[in-house]
Amino acid sequence: MDLAKTLKDAAYITVGFGVLAFQKAQVRRRELEKQFEEQATDLRTQFAKVADEVEERIEPLVGAVETSLDQLEERLPEQAREAFKSARTAAKEAGEVLRTRLAQNATANGAAA
Repeated sequence: MDLAKTLKDAAYITVGFGVLAFQKAQVRRRELEKQFEEQATDLRTQFAKVADEVEERIEPLVGAVETSLDQLEERLPEQAREAFKSARTAAKEAGEVLRTRLAQNATANGAAA
């Protein structure tokens, strides 16, 4: 009878250790999830700052290119000028679509954080 009681106690202890190990793993998983979420939020914030800085630095360059393109456009023959205007318009629209999609993506990712 002593052996049966000892085996029963050993089984309870084993189950108890298993439950404790599982709970400890769950706590660690939650800690890692929280750490990951914090790091992801920090990365999104840093990305947004870098994107803003890049846009600020590119703005003057875009302005200079636009001015140069305006001057070139004025020198072109009428038929070439119309094709050139169409190409510039298409390029501007594509750039706006890209900016809009990037902004939407950044907003969606920020909301998911």
